[in-house]
Amino acid sequence: MKNKAILLIEFQKTWTEKGIFFKMIKKELMLRNVVENTKNVISVARSRGVKIIQAPLILDKIDKERYKKTPFPARFLKRFTKGNWKSEFTDGIYKSSDIVVKGRYGFDALEGSNLEKLLKENIIKTVFVCGFTTDHCVKETMNSLINKEFNCILVSDCTATRSNKLQMKIENKFEIISSKQLITDILNSDG
Repeated sequence: MKNKAILLIEFQKTWTEKGIFFKMIKKELMLRNVVENTKNVISVARSRGVKIIQAPLILDKIDKERYKKTPFPARFLKRFTKGNWKSEFTDGIYKSSDIVVKGRYGFDALEGSNLEKLLKENIIKTVFVCGFTTDHCVKETMNSLINKEFNCILVSDCTATRSNKLQMKIENKFEIISSKQLITDILNSDG
């Protein structure tokens, strides 16, 4: 698993606990067992030294320039506002050893952030992507990373969106792996 990392996009309480965004993906989130699958993957990954990169969307009204560039729905609904419980990491997902992306303001986790720099500094060539929602932030980030010549693989049961039909549409556009297969690959790797 050398030169590989797991990227977690918006594993934040706004998606995994009560509220409008949670209600939007709740059915698929629960059916796919996304949070538990992701916890299992990152637990094994951490035990084997695989880098975990967190890409939260945190809106900081003090940084007016970045705040204005954030998509309107996120600003209007105040779901990712700094200091609000909704912007906190989902329980059991974050560890202090994780790498946290800074400066992000768009659906695409590269937009305004240091994600590309972090990947290059850590000599990451392959990124396994988990997060929300599959058809927006996950898809946009994967497309950008692929355009920058990173190998991106969607961890299918560690992502969710509004419907299974929409999920399948996005999965058909990318290389995918299940959480169980990724765990097997991590355990069978030499490092």
